[in-house]
Amino acid sequence: MQLTQLLIATGLLASSAFAAPADTSSKSMMAAGPQWTLQNTKRVCNAQDTSCTWTFGIYPGAGVATPCTYVVTGAPASHANGGPVTCGVYTVTSGWSGQFGPENGFTTLSVVNNESRQIIWPAYTDKQVAGGTVVKPDQSYAPAALP
Repeated sequence: MQLTQLLIATGLLASSAFAAPADTSSKSMMAAGPQWTLQNTKRVCNAQDTSCTWTFGIYPGAGVATPCTYVVTGAPASHANGGPVTCGVYTVTSGWSGQFGPENGFTTLSVVNNESRQIIWPAYTDKQVAGGTVVKPDQSYAPAALP
């Protein structure tokens, strides 16, 4: 009986050892090319926190930056999702997260170049943009290719 169980177990293990390997290939979705930089990023919210205006330049690593003004409304607007807005060839949306606690909130923007089908996800903490402060140094991000 034990010999039978041993032979069955050995046969099962051997068959899995000789099975076709799992497909481990992958395709990098990182785009070839320079990083994009959001320049002079600033968020100014009204006193009631029902409207926040983001301003920044989208610099794709060459040429000139595309200016962008992006208004988010809500109650509170500083914690609201926003967009889309079109800035030149770019579409911008955003989402706020308090997943680390409301005192550690942050906003992640989604910036898509509609011509090259590339995207970046710049993120700013509430502390970085508090009081309309211009974020320095500028932050750069490697673009990813959209499928």
